[in-house]
Amino acid sequence: NPKIVRHSAVEAGLLPPETGTNPEAAFEAPLEDEIPLILAEELPNRPPVLCPGCPHRSTFYILSKLKRPINGDIGCYTLGVVPPLSAMDTCGCMGASIGVAHGAAAAGDSERHIAVIGDSTFFHTGIQALMNVVYNQSNVITIIMDNRITSMTGQQDNPGSGVTLQGRETNEVDIEALVRAIGIQRVKRVEAYDVKAIETTLKAWLKIDEPAVLITDHACALVPEERKKYLALEVEAEACNGCTICFRIGCPAIIQSEERDPKYNRPLADIDPLLCTGCEICAQVCPRDAILFREQVLKKMA
Repeated sequence: NPKIVRHSAVEAGLLPPETGTNPEAAFEAPLEDEIPLILAEELPNRPPVLCPGCPHRSTFYILSKLKRPINGDIGCYTLGVVPPLSAMDTCGCMGASIGVAHGAAAAGDSERHIAVIGDSTFFHTGIQALMNVVYNQSNVITIIMDNRITSMTGQQDNPGSGVTLQGRETNEVDIEALVRAIGIQRVKRVEAYDVKAIETTLKAWLKIDEPAVLITDHACALVPEERKKYLALEVEAEACNGCTICFRIGCPAIIQSEERDPKYNRPLADIDPLLCTGCEICAQVCPRDAILFREQVLKKMA
């Protein structure tokens, strides 16, 4: 995506600001400084992980707690299969999440299946499978994770963004209206960062024997508009006891502190301010309210 490349290059200081309006500048302008080649004797282990601030993280955290069969799909959210989230049992091809979940239900699986699919993949091949769920009266719960962009392949727009790949404004497909038109009666849209809303909704729906669609709504953390909102959180060391619950959301910004809890001799949590986006998912899951913004920490100290 040339737009993203130009923005990132200007932001990193590799291109002068005026080149941000020139589509060819990102590919023609020379780098201001040569980047030295450094060969490490041993590279650190870098397992794939959802980005800091990813709006899908809260959904997978809740799914990991529910212990139900999770049928996944193709997208950056496929990383929900990776520990510590480990919240995906199948992943075949684009659009297969809903179809596999319905197939399991149709085959008589007594466990309630949950299908997870991104907005772009839903537009690509998920609509047909959801129609099949309605037509054949399945009880699949489908989670459409709407981050308003095709993140995995380079931040391309999709039919739900209201912008064409050429950057022209166009009709914006309303996912909720589309789902209702297909015939799904139980539909709900929630803020993707709202951990409690996602958990409460899914637990209630697991008791109801009918198809349902939950739309988790928040823009990808990597789009420029979201990056302008970044404000790092901090861990209040006096309140943290090293319980490790915040580590279970799998955020790269949460790291181990050199300080240890005096009672349990466990390393405390810390947050890398260069990575944190301030999404507050970790703050919501912390049982000791130890994760706060700087002004909140100062207010408590006053």
